[in-house]
Amino acid sequence: MTRQAPDKARASCLLAVHLILERPDDGRVLLGLRKGSVWGAGRWHVPAGHVEAGEDAMQALVREAREALGVRIDPSDLEHAVTVHHREVGGEPRMQLFFAASRWSGGPINAEPGQCEQLGWFKVDELPSATVGYTRTALSSWQAGRSFAVCWRDSRRVDRGLGSRLIAGLQAI
Repeated sequence: MTRQAPDKARASCLLAVHLILERPDDGRVLLGLRKGSVWGAGRWHVPAGHVEAGEDAMQALVREAREALGVRIDPSDLEHAVTVHHREVGGEPRMQLFFAASRWSGGPINAEPGQCEQLGWFKVDELPSATVGYTRTALSSWQAGRSFAVCWRDSRRVDRGLGSRLIAGLQAI
């Protein structure tokens, strides 16, 4: 039996990884103020990067932490925190994977001064007003114990931190 092609094209998403470094003494998380011609310049964002060809998400995050912050992380010290299905107005859909590190060594230092003006530690409920929108959505969802959120922007703004009950079936895989 042959399957017929669907009437609509399947969506595709770019995949990016994000690092949540939380200081154990006060619960503040690390953000960098982006600068120059990079996406999000002038806004605060967690350390992040794209998954490159041949990498899995964990490899990409370990690489990004080393490149951007001089931080060494063992993949076994990373835990999935939240996934955000995200799109900016007129942009391509993205799947943003956020991981929290329970331990790390080295840094953090600003190892990419051409892309990052400064690093700062912030309480999740006191983020700077110039924080990237989907980063704010992800961190507030993570703090609330939710593992999935949607930050979809089109002609009307939509930010929804959705409960993990929506992906409970996926957790069993």
